[in-house]
Amino acid sequence: MRTSGEHPVVVISIDGFAAFYLSDPAARLPTLRGLAARGVAAAGVETVFPSTTWPTHVSLVTGVSPRAHGVVANHVLNRTTRGAEDLTGDPVYDASDLLRAPTVYDVAHAAGRRTAAIDWPATRNARTLDFNLPFFKDQRVFEARTSRIVWEELTALGFPMDRQGEWAQLPKRFLKDAMVAQVAAHVSARHVPDLLLLHFLCVDSLQHLHGPRSPEAYWALEYVDGLIGRLLGEIGRDASVVIVSDHGFLPSAREIRPNVRLRKLGAERLVRFVMNHGAGALYALESDAAALAQLAAEIARMEGVSAAWPSSEYAELGLPMPADNPLVADVMFEAAPGYSFGDTETGHDEHAAPKYLGTHGQRGSYPDNAALFIAAGPRFRSGVTLGTIRSRDVAPTIAAAAGLRLPAVEGVTLDAALA
Repeated sequence: MRTSGEHPVVVISIDGFAAFYLSDPAARLPTLRGLAARGVAAAGVETVFPSTTWPTHVSLVTGVSPRAHGVVANHVLNRTTRGAEDLTGDPVYDASDLLRAPTVYDVAHAAGRRTAAIDWPATRNARTLDFNLPFFKDQRVFEARTSRIVWEELTALGFPMDRQGEWAQLPKRFLKDAMVAQVAAHVSARHVPDLLLLHFLCVDSLQHLHGPRSPEAYWALEYVDGLIGRLLGEIGRDASVVIVSDHGFLPSAREIRPNVRLRKLGAERLVRFVMNHGAGALYALESDAAALAQLAAEIARMEGVSAAWPSSEYAELGLPMPADNPLVADVMFEAAPGYSFGDTETGHDEHAAPKYLGTHGQRGSYPDNAALFIAAGPRFRSGVTLGTIRSRDVAPTIAAAAGLRLPAVEGVTLDAALA
């Protein structure tokens, strides 16, 4: 039972939940539709670019684009080592190394509120989270980088901490999601946070593996809806609940392999392409502007590439310049619907069957890439339908629901949603 006089705010992210599912009769969603009916629902959420998990989740809690918060992609190139890095496995960076803008949990913590996060991206060793179980894909990283206090507390309760790396892999993330819900119920009861963030993954995972609107996707939607229903039953109705997602989903029937073309051109020492599913990033390895432009044009002409932007055009994408943030690429690309990018550089085929049947990463202007926003509880009005909002509007609205103010945001507070 809570001892705080404040209504808690619980933020639940369902990774990959496309807005179209909320009205899809094939999706069985009694919990989410019940929350939408008694609270607030948006027609959709326009995500940031690239619309991948790390940059989108950071925008959801900072209210700014990657240009300001600094997390520019899931997959980046380390310009010093020239090695590709997967931020979603969090093998390298603490939150303080990545984030350049204050988060809603920073502001809450500074105001003396209790904060907690479970599986929330880009939170490794975040000093303003009083309880934090970060998301890692690698068991060794998970064991080394999780707080000893958190690790020992959950181990003593019987949670299978030795299986977290295994359960973080795509086919088994439904097991991790069940644990996330159980840990959230425990944290809510024992630590009584004023702000609790948690993140479910299997809806994203099964859409990658089997495609959007697949039987497996519908199963995952119903499964997570059930987890949320049981969790909210344990937390109680005094909580104000915000349900969000980071992006929608597009089908992928063909994979584009720019690194194969670059290898054929003998350009491996000059540039490196890094995939971000429906977005792609080209990094210059040498200071040769003419070669970079020529090789970028080669990629832009490949079948399935719908757009390309040199860094001089990054302002319209909400991305920083490479001189300001070395993790961002020198040229960005977008795959057309039906296509995704791959990192493969071996073989002769520049296109192939995709590794994943579902993708995201493209701009938020694609209707099926619209994300989810639902809010209900004491801090929100009842029976309100909003139009399309932006992911950057979520953080200032969460802050307002908690009686706080998040400074220097690009988004707006959704006053029509607040009670």
